[in-house]
Amino acid sequence: MVNRTRGLAIFLAVIGWPALIAQLFASIEYQQQQGHSVAYGIFMYTGYFTILTNLFCTIVTTAYVKSHAAQSRWNTWREPWIVTAAAMAIAMVGLVFHLLLRAQYQPTGVAALTNLTHHYIVPMVFLVFWWFTVPLRSVAWGDMSRLFTYPAAYFAYIAVRGEISGVYPYPFFDVSKIGYEQAALNAAGIAAVFILVGVGLIAAKR
Repeated sequence: MVNRTRGLAIFLAVIGWPALIAQLFASIEYQQQQGHSVAYGIFMYTGYFTILTNLFCTIVTTAYVKSHAAQSRWNTWREPWIVTAAAMAIAMVGLVFHLLLRAQYQPTGVAALTNLTHHYIVPMVFLVFWWFTVPLRSVAWGDMSRLFTYPAAYFAYIAVRGEISGVYPYPFFDVSKIGYEQAALNAAGIAAVFILVGVGLIAAKR
């Protein structure tokens, strides 16, 4: 079991970091082609739930790759509820992209490879990693509120960032185009799916 967990962690870390770095450079290059600055490319890159969640998952798996001597500094990332929160978030990345965004984003070249990694490979493999890593009954129903700390913080982040910049990372949150009421309804719908996924993951481990 330990070897299987470590093997999955190594795989996810090895594909995760290069994909994140490649996508960062792709974002900067694309924004420069549109006449924007490097800083704007970084700004856009850090707005996506996909990117931040893949970073979350890659940090978690990196914690499992570290040697025993270094593990103590990474223990927080190995907490069962943290790994479960990452699993819930990355599952939503795959679901939302496949159901709502796939038709709108069809990249080519390196971006196509990072898209496949971020939206399909990492979500599927990380859920397998989560299953073998998080022991049965190590997460409780009382952990539900903690699981939603990250997505709640993200919703607040893009709301504030959008109000200041007028830029929203996803069309279903773009207040400037769909209005506050529809954006709030869309957020509520996605939050409901988050709850279902979180309940499912905890139930699977109970």
